[in-house]
Amino acid sequence: MDALISINPATLSEVGRVPITTPEELDVAVRRANDVFVDWRTDRAFRQKLMRACSEALTQRTTEIVPLLVAEQGKTAAEAGGEIWVSARHFAHAADSDWADEEPGPDAPGRHARIQRIPLGTVAAVVPWNFPVFLTVAKIAPALAAGNTVVVKPAESVSLVVDKVVQILAEILPDGVLQIVHGGPDIGRALVEHPLIRKVSFTGSTQVGKLIMRQAAESITPVTLELGGNDPAIVLDDADVALAAQSLARSAFFNAGQMCVAPKRAYVPTGKVDEFCQVFADQIAGATVGDGSDPDTTMGPLHNTAQRNFVQQLLDDAVARGATIVAGGGRGTELPGHFLEPTLVRGVDDSFDLVALEQFGPVFPVIAYTNLDDVLDTVNDQEFGLGASVWGVDDDAATAVAERIDAGSVWVNQHNAVEVELPFGGIKSSGFGREGGLAGIEDYLQTRVISIRSQS
Repeated sequence: MDALISINPATLSEVGRVPITTPEELDVAVRRANDVFVDWRTDRAFRQKLMRACSEALTQRTTEIVPLLVAEQGKTAAEAGGEIWVSARHFAHAADSDWADEEPGPDAPGRHARIQRIPLGTVAAVVPWNFPVFLTVAKIAPALAAGNTVVVKPAESVSLVVDKVVQILAEILPDGVLQIVHGGPDIGRALVEHPLIRKVSFTGSTQVGKLIMRQAAESITPVTLELGGNDPAIVLDDADVALAAQSLARSAFFNAGQMCVAPKRAYVPTGKVDEFCQVFADQIAGATVGDGSDPDTTMGPLHNTAQRNFVQQLLDDAVARGATIVAGGGRGTELPGHFLEPTLVRGVDDSFDLVALEQFGPVFPVIAYTNLDDVLDTVNDQEFGLGASVWGVDDDAATAVAERIDAGSVWVNQHNAVEVELPFGGIKSSGFGREGGLAGIEDYLQTRVISIRSQS
């Protein structure tokens, strides 16, 4: 039987194998989910009770999930534990969320109307490799809470850990409500294009998001797309430079920089670049790069060869054009995996690919600026609009700058602070639709109007 092979990105050893789903098996899974939808949608209180049980199950079985997540994805055990924790929070939030299933419509002579919010049906959740547990749960928790059934298709390289999580949750949920299929792009396309799929939720690259959108268009299936981001951090003249540099150094290299909303570059006033770079370099000097299962490791490898080579190419190109590596630049370990140590670069501008492209790795460029309006024009002209941050002592002034940025989330004096209680998503090429908050549940509901003309 054909199988997907998971490889540890730190050691390059095999982690395990998962059988590839056949087209016939996929069809059975989707049809089963569609069959049980009718009963699952009817009792919200029952669903919320099971959402709480799912939250508790993830918490109680964290020690089963973390080693598999570390081995298959590459992140540290501490990062993996945090991912499970926030995933459990997603289920708890879904259980506690409240919305009106129905509300009266505006009055009109001789008729009355009811406006209803009803579930869509069976949802396809297509999940990437960087946060496979969190991004799976971020889709299935609100979808299930809203009354939908779900079929998950994880990225091939993280099939083991997502399969484990789905098995844990399926032990709690009624049979058929949550299922999983495994395979490559052909299985993904078959799932997206299946005639019984009523919504597709996808997180991943903008390129693949466009492809999924085209595939879903054949059956007029609605989609939620959380796509790429090249998130800027803007340090203002009045900022506490040390605080900004320390905070950005911590968040930029979380999960080896493989995070869509990680800060991927900083714009710093010209006169403060030296201080910023010194503090930032000091902050990353103590990083320990290695196998995520080692408790001393503070940053694991990049997830695969292609990603590592892409980031290295951007770094090499920047240096060839005159950029300076302030700190890092090496592998940081003798292990054979896809390693690149935390790296700080200065002497670049927006014409460098390292700045202009979403590099998705542990290299952080610093761009000196003299005119804030020019920075904002540059930031808003980019194709992405996922996240950004503004750093300044005057909260009102920093907020005023934040409100000029075209992005789905703009943080002030913090970055990538994704909270399950708040809606999250992008604009422009970063996608559309929202996950998190009540808006994340509403994305899995549709409106139905019942309009009644009285005969009496």
